[in-house]
Order: sequence, then structure tokens, then C-alpha cells
Amino acid sequence: MSDIKLERKIVWLAGLIQLAHVLDFMIIMPLGPDLTTAIDIPSSKMGLLGGSYTFAATISGIAFARYLDRYDRKNAVLFFLIGLVISTFLCTFAWDTNSMLFARTVAGFFGGPVTALSLSMVVDKVPVERRGRAIAIVTSAFTVSSVFGIPLALELALKFNWQAPFYTVAILGILIIVGIILMLPPMSDHIDKNSKEPQTVPIWPMLKRREIQLSFLLLALLSFAQFSLFSATVNYFVFNLGFAREGLSEIYVVGGVLSFIVMMLTGRIIDLYGNRLLSIVITAFYVCILADGFLHIPIMPIMAVFSLFMMSAAIMGVICSTIASEAPGERERAAFMSLQTTFRNMAAGAGGLVASWVLISDENERLTNVPIIASIAIICIILLPIIIITLRRELNLKNLK
Repeated sequence: MSDIKLERKIVWLAGLIQLAHVLDFMIIMPLGPDLTTAIDIPSSKMGLLGGSYTFAATISGIAFARYLDRYDRKNAVLFFLIGLVISTFLCTFAWDTNSMLFARTVAGFFGGPVTALSLSMVVDKVPVERRGRAIAIVTSAFTVSSVFGIPLALELALKFNWQAPFYTVAILGILIIVGIILMLPPMSDHIDKNSKEPQTVPIWPMLKRREIQLSFLLLALLSFAQFSLFSATVNYFVFNLGFAREGLSEIYVVGGVLSFIVMMLTGRIIDLYGNRLLSIVITAFYVCILADGFLHIPIMPIMAVFSLFMMSAAIMGVICSTIASEAPGERERAAFMSLQTTFRNMAAGAGGLVASWVLISDENERLTNVPIIASIAIICIILLPIIIITLRRELNLKNLK
């Protein structure tokens, strides 16, 4: 099999793994009304169910980080993906809040490492000069799930029952497992064959390196900025700006399709021209969108604000993920990706927590202090090109050694 053909198979399978993981993570929130009606899970507990997944993914990411590079990537990703499928099936047997909480926690435990391993597979096999487009495909999972996955899950729950979306995600996971078994060769080039000791990545020495610190800071700032605004965007549009509830599906579809198209183009541009200049241009554009959309009553239509917001967030995600993928060495990539996912989860959670502290709802559910949250997000976004330029300098110095 040629390297190009193998690269394509790895990239698309990694993208599907990410899609299954994102769907599994996101699916619980929109099903809230169905779960409340069917198995008496209170609305106030939905945040707990969503948070349990992220918390478990964070714990497992830290626990497994130093060991993931010890094993063949194919075998390791199969182990965690099988665990994710089984735990997703377990959700269909839930009968109350505690049983669903247990199933979601187990799913998060397997979901954290599977994300890191799928990205490691891509970074192992795809050279830097073609990595931008590969990262764009893999990270488009969030966009695809928002546009197609969540609406489909809601329709399945409406036509059948609340278990149907979980069955669907589990079946998707089984198909991916079969694809990995049949289509991928062993992936153990990162393992030191001459070492007699089991390979374990020393975490603290890795965390002390400047390029690793900058990579984690870069992605943590991006996640914090985006999730601090994402957590309140829909309510802000509906209750503050008077956008019709019935139109929310439309803006998600338009924004998601636009983001997916632009992400593919961004990957090609990064491969051809690099990411420093692009990061400066997109940052300026991103800040303008946030300023118009959230610092005052927007001049642009809400459809345009939300679509361009999603598009800018998607482009910055590709830029930051691509340059960060160059930081780890060959034998520490899974450890790096696992910790990277952990830091992103923690930053996203912190963003949502800060937003919940700052934003206040009045008697009409209108949000106050939205400009404060937007200003914090804008400051984080402005810092990204500075970190990217500094990180590129550090990576160049590392390559010269």
C-alpha cells in the first residue's frame, strides 16, 4: 500500500473516530427533555451528566498519558474504542439519574484516550507538509456533528425512543472498529524496538519544555475563549436580540456547512503557506465579528454573526492544532495528545464556569454582562498569534539542534 493511500485511510478513520467521540459527548444535552419525560432525570441534572463525561475524560487522559506510547497505536485505539461502544450501549439501559451518570462516566473514561490516539495516528503518518489538510479533516468532527449528527439524533428520538440515538452512535463505533481492523496495518513505528524496558513517557520532563508549554497554552486559550461564548450564545440571540427559536436549526446548519468548507480550504492554505500570517489575518477578522456580535447590538444580521463566528472558531482551531502537532517527539505523541485533550477540556470547562459567574439573567431571561465575557474572549483571541509566532520560533530552534 502506498504511503499516500495509507495516509488517507488513517486520516478518514481518525476523523470518524473523532465524530463518534464528539457525538457521544454532545448527544446527552439535546436529549434532555426526552430523558426527563422517559426516565425522570431532572432538567437541573443535565449539566451534571454532561460534566461527568468531560471530568472522566480528563482523569483518564492524565492517568493513561505516560503509557499510551508503549503500545501499537492500532491495538490501543481498538481497546478504547470498544470500551466507548460498550459504555454507549450501557446508556440505553439507564433507568434514572444515577444509572445514566454511571454510564456517561464510563463513556468519558474511554472517550478521552481514544481522541488522543486517533490524533497520534495522523501525526505519526502524515508529514508536516500535508498535515494541515489532515488536521482540518479530523477536527471537522465537531462541525459535522453539529450540522448533521445532533439533528439526526433528535429526529431518531422523536420517531422511535430516547435510546435510538445511543444505539446509532454505538453502531457507528462498531463500523469504525471493523474498518480499523480490516484497513490499517500495525502502527508501532514509534516504539523503540531496542529497549528492553517497557516504554513509558516521562511526563514532567516533557511538560518543562517550552514548546510543549506554548502548545498547551495556545489550545487552552482558544478553548477557554470559545466555550465562554458558546455557553451563552443561543440564549443571547433568543432572549436579548429577539431571534426566533424556530430559526436556531437553520443558523446551525448554515454555520456548520460554511465552517466545514472553510476548514478544508484552511488546511490546504496552511500546507502551502504556513500558519503565522494566516493566524494574524483570521484573528483580526475574528475580533471584528465578536466585537460586532457581542459588544453591542450587532449591525450584521444574526445569521451572519453566528455563521462567521463558527467559521472563525473553526479556522483558528485548525491553525492552532496544526502547529501544536509539531511540538512532541515521535515517541511521546500519544502522551502529548492525551495531555493536550485534558488541558483543552479543563480550559473549556473553565470558560463555561467563568461565563456562569459573570452572566446574569433578569426576570425576562435576558443576559447581562455579555460584553464582559466577549471582551475576555477577545483578549484571549488576540494573544493567539503572539503565541503561534513564539511557538514557531521555538520549533525552529528545536529542529536545528
